[in-house]
Amino acid sequence: MINRVIRALVVYDFVLNFAFGLSAPIFAVFILQNVDGSTIRTIGLSATFYWIARTLSTVPLSRLMDKTDGERDEFYFILIGAFCVATIPLLYLMITETWHLYAIQFLYGIFNSMAIPAWRILFTDHLDQGHRGYEWSLEDIGIGIAVAGSAYLGAIIADRFGFQVVFIMVALLGYASTLFIVPLYHDAMTRSQLKRSRFWSTIMRRRHAITNHEKNK
Repeated sequence: MINRVIRALVVYDFVLNFAFGLSAPIFAVFILQNVDGSTIRTIGLSATFYWIARTLSTVPLSRLMDKTDGERDEFYFILIGAFCVATIPLLYLMITETWHLYAIQFLYGIFNSMAIPAWRILFTDHLDQGHRGYEWSLEDIGIGIAVAGSAYLGAIIADRFGFQVVFIMVALLGYASTLFIVPLYHDAMTRSQLKRSRFWSTIMRRRHAITNHEKNK
């Protein structure tokens, strides 16, 4: 059994990765066919803008999370970041020039800098003692299944119904993924709650160690 926070975070990440996996195989084709003046170089440069934004924003936003009260800020960061990330596919449908793509990719990077570190902090804080490897493996397997299952499906949908349907589906599934985050508000502890939780966790580990030592005498 895994706790409800880990379970919700894994399901959220599964749905979100499944959603964006739908658009992964057709993204470059969509840009080349729908944006005037776009080339293969445009696709590469769009990825560059995304990673420039991630590189510039991840550390400042993560430091802000570290300084702010407990886990509540991470909860808001992941909720807002995930919602904004889910909006990105709808913005793709409005692109008419290459600079639009670069601007959207830059925003995409910033939004992921909000959601991804916050997810990692919450996930790490709520791992079950003695089951950390197992719970991380569930996350890895979930992402693998999500991306593998959606990549081919996205190509089929685009071929049959068009790019617009794919991007709308990605956005809707992205919004749906945020619903798994909302109930975690009460599990996101304040700084004082975290201190108490870690204090009692330390006490229980020490008691357990003493008990085992006494048994082994």
